[in-house]
Amino acid sequence: MFIKQQRVVLSITLGALFSTILLSGCATTTPTTTTKMAYVVYDVKTPTNVSYQDVVNAFVSGTKEYLSGAAVQENPPPYPLPDQPGRFQNSPMSQMSGMGGLSAIAAMSGAVLPSIVSCPGASVIARGADNSYSKYGKNATYTFCLYPYKGGYQADAVGSYTSQSGFSSNPNVLGAELGGLFTKAVGLGSPSQFIEDTFGNVRKSLASTGSKVTVVDSFDPFSTNQ
Repeated sequence: MFIKQQRVVLSITLGALFSTILLSGCATTTPTTTTKMAYVVYDVKTPTNVSYQDVVNAFVSGTKEYLSGAAVQENPPPYPLPDQPGRFQNSPMSQMSGMGGLSAIAAMSGAVLPSIVSCPGASVIARGADNSYSKYGKNATYTFCLYPYKGGYQADAVGSYTSQSGFSSNPNVLGAELGGLFTKAVGLGSPSQFIEDTFGNVRKSLASTGSKVTVVDSFDPFSTNQ
């Protein structure tokens, strides 16, 4: 009896799923690539017994746990320390010097050039990606910046989530699209939620040094509270 009820629920859910696809028409079937960016800026106040290298090690460790691969650049801290920390910058590639021709080609093909996240003046820069869902047309890239300053440290974390939607010639992408609608229907999550997990892991790792870590700025387009 229970199995029969499960089949009825699944049948109703799948029926609603395909009805949604049919009713949404072109909005659902048009192949679309979407990129969304999230960020969080942490202020870090360290105890007197925590060294600069302790903070660097915790920061780097926190960035790598959920990534498929990472590249880290460690620079000497600035001297003297600035009164205020720096901040990440997000620059559209189309506005960068020498990209005019490429921008024109992209526009003709209906493509959009990505933005480039940089960390000007940062002591530590880490970049990485989560490619665990790449065959389904979904992936996330990350940039992390650490800025020492007189009042402590600032840690910036930026994540970009790219997904393909609509009917596609790639059966994996099509399956993921149908699966995404299904998981929403039954209340499951999305790979984009790993961005929040990655940001949170950076905070947790920094806090493990005994430091006080607070959010001073953030933007999360995936949050239901945004």
